[in-house]
Amino acid sequence: MNLPKLPAHTVRGVFSDLDDTLTDESLLLPDTLEALHQLKRQGLWLVIVSGRPAGWADSIMRLVPLDAMIFENGAGLMWRDKDRVRTHCLASNTDLQSQKKILQDCFDHIKQNIPEAKLATDQPYRLFDYAIDFQEEPPRLSEEQVNWILSFLAHDSRVTAKLSSIHINYWVGKHTKLTACQYLLNQFGKEYGASQQTVVYSGDSPNDEPLFGFFDLSVGVANVQKYLPIMKQHPRYITPSAGGRGFQELVQHLCQKGMP
Repeated sequence: MNLPKLPAHTVRGVFSDLDDTLTDESLLLPDTLEALHQLKRQGLWLVIVSGRPAGWADSIMRLVPLDAMIFENGAGLMWRDKDRVRTHCLASNTDLQSQKKILQDCFDHIKQNIPEAKLATDQPYRLFDYAIDFQEEPPRLSEEQVNWILSFLAHDSRVTAKLSSIHINYWVGKHTKLTACQYLLNQFGKEYGASQQTVVYSGDSPNDEPLFGFFDLSVGVANVQKYLPIMKQHPRYITPSAGGRGFQELVQHLCQKGMP
């Protein structure tokens, strides 16, 4: 899993997780933002694949040189169409009130057992999922509490749950980061000359696991290593550094090798 062995000359696109993959201590560093601009100057298809809410996606698409952003773990995506940002929902947007009642019922039960549990501060900007904050802001939950929540949600057939580096996200439906990436490839892959074999995917946590298995060129920033014991599908390459600095190393490798 040595990054220099990644065949940079074949790459046509870069898809990346956001939190703790592009960020360092919740901040997008100037050099990481410049790395994103550098990828676009090279003509690569640039997509963020995140568990963050739709509201964040709209803002980030208007601030960062992205071609698209997947939000809420695959519930939908926004993409750049010339001078417009368009939105497409992949999750069912019918009967949202019933969906949210299921999510709230789950959260109420979790609160009864773990009073410290709280929803993420970005919850008001979410369309489809609930995000339980266990790491982003205090009070932080223990590993035992996180495991209890994950087990509880795993036994509720009404919802799908995924663990990120900061949140436990859960929703009604079977959409995931993977299904959204597959949709993007099917809809826009030919336009960018990109495929499952020529897109680099970078991530850092268990909710990136299906994508580490799907993309031939999958990269974990160094902080992914703490999750490897609980993951069945590992990234094929790992950067020397964590977070945004690791992503910068990936970009440096891609651009030093020369891009089309």
